[in-house]
Amino acid sequence: MASRMDDPQPQPPAWAGCAPDPGTAPGGWATRPRVWAPRAWGPRARLAGFATLGVIAVAAAVRVYLVDPAHPGHYPVCPFRWATSLDCPGCGSLRAAHQLLHGHPGEAANFNLFFVVVAPVLGAGWLVAVARAAGWRRPLPRVPARLLPVIPVLVIAFWVLRNLPLPGCTWLAA
Repeated sequence: MASRMDDPQPQPPAWAGCAPDPGTAPGGWATRPRVWAPRAWGPRARLAGFATLGVIAVAAAVRVYLVDPAHPGHYPVCPFRWATSLDCPGCGSLRAAHQLLHGHPGEAANFNLFFVVVAPVLGAGWLVAVARAAGWRRPLPRVPARLLPVIPVLVIAFWVLRNLPLPGCTWLAA
């Protein structure tokens, strides 16, 4: 009787129920189990998600419209500003949103210029995503893939510039 050590056949791993993945390991077995697979959301699920996001955004906008963030005690303090006494890219966004919702874009730009520029772009992006999820088949605008790496660069540049004590940069501070 031959011992198990003399068996020339490779033994499948402990997760033998996994489907073979040819070419990854001897015997065609995967070297590790698959923990998750990307989920393909259906159009109705995507539309429901975008609708939920829209409801949350409207509720947040109503709250910011009714309760002025310039008065302390209603909203939490920015943890980055609390820890470093510097402005993060989002500092002043609530006050800017409050001013935008009340129809004062100039005052909003005094609190956070980047938010004033980006908020309409985010709103338009949400509308395009909803139109695509709803099945709109006409050409819709897309962000070119080459511009996507520019977004974090712009955020970091705004973050650095608004904290520099230079004459041209102090107006970017919250």
